[in-house]
Amino acid sequence: MSAMSVASTVLARPSLARRAFGLAPRRASRAPRRAASVRVAAAASSKSKPTTDPLALTVGKDTLETFLFKQQARDNVDVDLSIIINSIAVACKKISSLVATAPIRGLTGMAGSSNESGDEQKKLDVISNDIFCECIKDTARSAIVVTEEEDVPVASEAISGDYIVTFDPIDGSSNIDAAVTTGSIFGIYSPGECEVSLDDTPEEAMDKCLVNTRKSGEELVCAGYVMYSSSTVAMISVGHGVYGFTLDWTTGDFVLSHDDVKLPNPGQKIYSGNQGNVEKWAPELRKYVDKLQEENYSYRYIGALVGDFHRTLLYGGIWLYPPDASAPEGKARLLYEVAPMGFLAEQAGGLAMWGEMADKRVMEVVPQHIHQRSPMFCGSKDMVEGLQKFLVEEKARATVKA
Repeated sequence: MSAMSVASTVLARPSLARRAFGLAPRRASRAPRRAASVRVAAAASSKSKPTTDPLALTVGKDTLETFLFKQQARDNVDVDLSIIINSIAVACKKISSLVATAPIRGLTGMAGSSNESGDEQKKLDVISNDIFCECIKDTARSAIVVTEEEDVPVASEAISGDYIVTFDPIDGSSNIDAAVTTGSIFGIYSPGECEVSLDDTPEEAMDKCLVNTRKSGEELVCAGYVMYSSSTVAMISVGHGVYGFTLDWTTGDFVLSHDDVKLPNPGQKIYSGNQGNVEKWAPELRKYVDKLQEENYSYRYIGALVGDFHRTLLYGGIWLYPPDASAPEGKARLLYEVAPMGFLAEQAGGLAMWGEMADKRVMEVVPQHIHQRSPMFCGSKDMVEGLQKFLVEEKARATVKA
C-alpha cells in the first residue's frame, strides 16, 4: 500500500489515527476498578518512568498532515474538517508557485473586471479564486463556498460535513506586480441548515441559503492564512491555539515552524495602519497616533492584511484598521477577512475589537450580507486595552469641554 493510501486510511478512521501515535483505542465502557494497592503501585511506577505525550508536536519534523492526525486523535477536528484543511493547503501551494513566477507567466496586471466589492481584479485574483473553488469542490465536504471574487455564495455538492468555507484568495493583490508580500485568508464555519421547500422559487431558495452563510466569528471551527513572501507560511487554528507551518519546497510539505504561537504582550513598540488616511480618521484616533509617535513607537505598514497581521502576531504591538471618512464601515470584509483574523488573534491571547470605543469583539458581529465590511483594532492585549482607555478618556474630556 502506498504512503498516500496509508495516510488516507488513517485520516478516514479516527481509531487508526490514535493507534498511529501509540494511543489505545477508546472503549465504550470503563474497565473495572483496580484494587487500591495496584493503583498506588502504578502511581509509583509512573513517577519513576516519566512518559512522553505521543501527540506532542515537534518543530521542524511534524507536517500539517501529521498535525491534523494528532488533532483528530485529540478529538479537536473531525475527518471532514481535516480533508478541507488539507485541500486548502494544496490550493495555497499552487497559488504560491503562481505568485512567485507571475512576471514570467504573464500573470501580472489587471484582469479587466471587478468583484462585488468594487475592487478591480488582478489576473491572479481570478485564477486563485478558481483554484480555491475547485479544491474545495473536490473535497465534497463543503456545501457552500463564499469568496471575495464571487457575487453570491457558490453551492457545492457535499457527501458529508456540509461546512461553510470562506476565503479571500489573494489578499494584497495590488502588491503582486511589485513582488511584495501577499497572502490568502480562509475561514471554515460550522455547518448550518439551508432548508428549502419544493414550493420555493429559485430566488427564495437562494435567500434561505444566503442567510445560512451569515455567521459570526464565534461559529468558526478553523481559520488561518497563508503568506507568500520570502517563505510561504501557513498560520492555522482549529480552536486550540495557533500553529505555523512553513512550506518546504524540496518535499512539498508544510512543516511545523511555529509551535503554539502567543501574541507578545505588549511586545515590540510597533503600530501599523494606513497613515496616509489618518486625516480621515476620527479626531481621537489621530490623537492616539500622535501619542504613539511621541512615545517613540515605530511605524510599520505593508498594505496587505496578511503581512501586517503576521508581523503583529509574532512581534506584538497594535494594528489599526478604523473606519474613515471615505469608508465609514471600514474596508476589510467581515466574513472572510476580519472574523478569521480575529479568531487567530484571540487564540494567540490577543484582542480583536471594533466600535467607537474599540470595546466590541469582532467575533460577535453577525454580518447582514456576505460582503459586509468591518473595521478592526487588533494586537497585544495591553496595547488594545490601552487604546480603549485612551478613547474613553478623550471622550470624557470632549464631554467636559462641551
